[in-house]
Parts: sequence; structure tokens; C-alpha cells
Amino acid sequence: MPPIIDSHIHLYTIGHLPHLAWTTPENPLYAEYSIPEYLSGIPPSELANFKGFVFVEADRRYTIPSDEAISKNDTAALKKAWEWPLEEFEFVYGLSNTHVDGQYILGIVPWAPMNLGALAVERFYGLLGVEGEGSAGRKGMLKGFRYLVQDKPSGTIGDAKFRESMKWVWKRGLAVEIAVDIRSGGLWQLEEAVEAIQEVVKGSEGDEGVGTFVVNHLCKPNLQIPPAEILSHPTFLTWKSNIRTLAASHPSIVMKVSGIFAELPHDESFSALSPSQKEDAVIAHITPWISEVLSIFGPDRVIWGSDWPVCTAGFDKIYPSEEFSAWETWRGLATKVMQKLGQDEDAMEKLFWRNILGVYKLD
Repeated sequence: MPPIIDSHIHLYTIGHLPHLAWTTPENPLYAEYSIPEYLSGIPPSELANFKGFVFVEADRRYTIPSDEAISKNDTAALKKAWEWPLEEFEFVYGLSNTHVDGQYILGIVPWAPMNLGALAVERFYGLLGVEGEGSAGRKGMLKGFRYLVQDKPSGTIGDAKFRESMKWVWKRGLAVEIAVDIRSGGLWQLEEAVEAIQEVVKGSEGDEGVGTFVVNHLCKPNLQIPPAEILSHPTFLTWKSNIRTLAASHPSIVMKVSGIFAELPHDESFSALSPSQKEDAVIAHITPWISEVLSIFGPDRVIWGSDWPVCTAGFDKIYPSEEFSAWETWRGLATKVMQKLGQDEDAMEKLFWRNILGVYKLD
């Protein structure tokens, strides 16, 4: 097996739960998720080749500061409004320096107020303490910013302020991570994202030193469409058309192959099958989508991520008595899909680690 870098995991403690925007006690992810727990899901045979992971923000609560606080750089007001996203960066950066397994943290992709414009993002960037004397370690750990579009109203990503924010991050050489959800939210999310990103990258084909646009989770496709219907389904065809347009917009745009288990059907269609039947069924659901991504973006512009611990939510509905972890299962399934699609060892290495080095400019 090739070496591996996980491009997408989340970490938080019990004490952080009140500060996560999406958590309730009824949520299956309402618990502590630590580095040791994450590593426990990686089998020893894989851990020998495991190089580390990129932490991606977990949607902390925040408030919107006034325009005056942003324009005047009112540090006290901005720190109060963005307290918990700032604390998240501090938490993970601290783990990278003090935790016994901190060496596995290769980079951090925090949230940023991209909806408020480039100046707001610049203020947030400044509050992370990544510039100035003694900040090299912090700056080296910052790999980009993410903003969840999937739960925002129409027009969010297309707004001029959001576009100027994305350009500010991208021109600084950092990753712009965008999360849309075409299954739960609608295809309009992807269509608006494509149009906005096209506007940002227009005329920048020859620019050097730019970052990347990282589209999360295959855009959360509708993996509940029966495999026999996928290739002719209107949702699939519209998704394919949009990602083709997106990929052609600029070579710095990449797709993250992740977030699969949360989108699959959580009913007897999987859980009642034998292990071999189940594997074949899951592969049949996901292969057409991954095949199109590889065809459209090419092997140099796709990266793998586990989306841990989100990958564990609903996993037991598909694998109620499975002896393997969600991480191990998804890693194995992704490998088998690549093999089924005739991808060679070079393409496999690009997906699982080499492309990730370039996307996040890892040392």
C-alpha cells in the first residue's frame, strides 16, 4: 500500500461541544474526538505508512462584528466576535506542539469570515498570530481557510464580498476550502460556487504563487440514487456538467474524495447484505461519481480524505457488526474503486498523499 496523508479530519473536546454550531446532545457526534481515538481506527499495517493529517475546521460558533470594528481593526471586538474559531486554531496548534502524537498534525485549515469581505479575512488572519517575530511555526501550520456554504442561503458565495475574500486567500498562496451539499441543499449550491470561483480565477492562468481551491466531499452527491440509474439521472448529469466547468476554470482547483458514508442510504439495502455483497453494493454506488472526478480533474487534481469523525456517523447503519473501523473501511473501499477504474500505482500515490503535499504545501 502507498503512504497516506489524510486531508480532512476534525478534532474537539467535550468542552468544545457548546461552541460547535451544529451539535446537540442527540447528535451521534456529540462526544470528544481526540488524536488517539483517530489513530486507533488506523490498523497497525497502515500506521507504518501513515504520514499524518490536515485538520479542517469543525464549524465553531461566531457572531458578526460591526463594519466599524472591522474597518478600525477593533481587536477587542473582533476577538469577542470570533472567539471560538480563533480558539480552535489555538487548540490544534497547541496539540501540534505538545501532544504525544502532535507530529501527525501536518496543517490546519481554520474557518475565516469570507462572507464579510477581504478586509475581515485579513483582520482574522492577523488575529491568528501568523505574522511577525516568532510566528514561523504558526504560519507554517496555517494551510488555508474553509467556509461552509452548504447551510447558507442562496447568493452567499456569489456575493462580491465573498468573492473578494476567496481571491485574497487564494492570492496569498493558501487553500480555499468550499463545502457545498447538492443532496440535502440542492444543485443550486454547486452552480453558484462554480460561477463564483470562475469569477475569482478569471484572467489568472499565468499567475504564480496562488493557492488552491479545494471542493470538499465530491460536493456531497446524491449517493442514494440506485446504481443502475446514476449515469442517466438528471442530478448526476447536472453535477457532472458543473464539475467539468469548474475543473476547466483553473488548474489550481481540486476535488476532495471524501464524505461518503454520510451520504449513502442508511437502511436495509446495505445492512442486510453479506460482507462481500455489501462491499460490491457500496462500490457500485460510489464508483460512477469517483470515475467522473478522475476523468474530469485527472489524477493530479484529486485528494483523499476520511472526514473523520463524520465518517463514523451512520457507519453502523451500513456496517452494524463490522469489525473494521470507518477509517479503515473507507480507505479500503477507495483503494478498490481506484483498482476497478484501472488506476495505476502512480495515480494511487497521488490520491492518497502526493497531491495532498502540493495542495497544502506541506513540508
